[in-house]
Amino acid sequence: MKTFKLPQHFNRSALPSPEAYYMSIAQLTLIGSGEWRNAICPFHDDTNPSLRINVAIGCFRCMACDAKGGDVIAFHMKKHNMTFINAAKALNAWESHGSNQ
Repeated sequence: MKTFKLPQHFNRSALPSPEAYYMSIAQLTLIGSGEWRNAICPFHDDTNPSLRINVAIGCFRCMACDAKGGDVIAFHMKKHNMTFINAAKALNAWESHGSNQ
């Protein structure tokens, strides 16, 4: 029996919403209201909320340590020292398609 690798791809629509990700998965306390929120930065010893998060698109930037990224995948990669594919898999956004034959 011949085994084939299943094609795989990234499915951005399967990612959690940025607000849900930062509150539930990243377990940050988001301060403020509106599109931009503040939080304690997990990338350095932070005592004042220096991390700015856009809950509409997921980008983030720390005003103290300059950690930054464009979406929740970038945050997850940085926080957990993961590759893109492993972060996408951890967030259920990496899918296999096809069948073994």
